[in-house]
Amino acid sequence: MSVKTVSVGDRLISCASYLTAGWAGLIFCVIFYFRKKHLSRFLRFNVFQSIFISLLYFVLAMGLGLICELLSKVPFINVAVSFVYFLLSRPIILDYSIVQVLVLGLVVYMSLFSLLGKYPRVYWISKIIDNAAA
Repeated sequence: MSVKTVSVGDRLISCASYLTAGWAGLIFCVIFYFRKKHLSRFLRFNVFQSIFISLLYFVLAMGLGLICELLSKVPFINVAVSFVYFLLSRPIILDYSIVQVLVLGLVVYMSLFSLLGKYPRVYWISKIIDNAAA
């Protein structure tokens, strides 16, 4: 089994894509398109995954925010919603909430693995990206 080496440029662009929520990768995709160059499979996978995870995070945050806002208007349920919101947004580690720690951990994991030239696997999201990037 031969292992292809990943170029340093692809590693840096992939890492930057995760750190900028997909923007750096999107910009490089546009640049490569106009220069009529093809993205490597590694770079395409990481750029697509970073963009997909960023969009997924945005949609989940907006959707949960809307649901919490609607449920906070309902009597008796508003107490439970407020309690859950308090628990999730309460600072636990260096003034970061549990959600912020999890998101930061995911970004660090994906950035480091892409910088090392490995594919950062994120449960079912990577399977979707494998099918889309192929």
